Amino acid sequence: MSDKIKFTDADKAFISKAEQYCATAEQCRTSVMEKLLTWGAERDQAVNIVEYLVDNDFIDESRYCRIYCESKLHLQKWGRIKINYMLRNKRIDNKIINKALQQIDEQQYSDTLRQLAESKIHTLNENDPRKRRAKLISFLASHGFEQSEIYNTLQQILPENED
Repeated sequence: MSDKIKFTDADKAFISKAEQYCATAEQCRTSVMEKLLTWGAERDQAVNIVEYLVDNDFIDESRYCRIYCESKLHLQKWGRIKINYMLRNKRIDNKIINKALQQIDEQQYSDTLRQLAESKIHTLNENDPRKRRAKLISFLASHGFEQSEIYNTLQQILPENED
């Protein structure tokens, strides 16, 4: 399996299981490592298996980050700040994260923020325009959108008297 490391039969069983896990959905090193440990692998054993999976393109963190960014923006309606934070929690290199965040389509990003803001406006039970605006800003910030992006969007969608 690998020129550097001799894998035991137990290792091979974990490798097979990990390959299937990686084949079903894109994974990062951290998630595969955690999964191997929950399956009963020893830490050193899991490290070697993860390296094998990286060497054999079962794990590609650049690919993982691109897909993660796309899916979180479109499905969960997360902004760059929250996506960045969650990827950092997975201990992915900052350069890889930043590159993936830069690949987010600006128009889709703006459209997602606008749709989220417009849908939230209709659920706010607040008559005071300032409080209504503050709640909307807080909601959008909690989704990880940048303040500047939020303010630009609100200028476009709120009536003149609420701006």
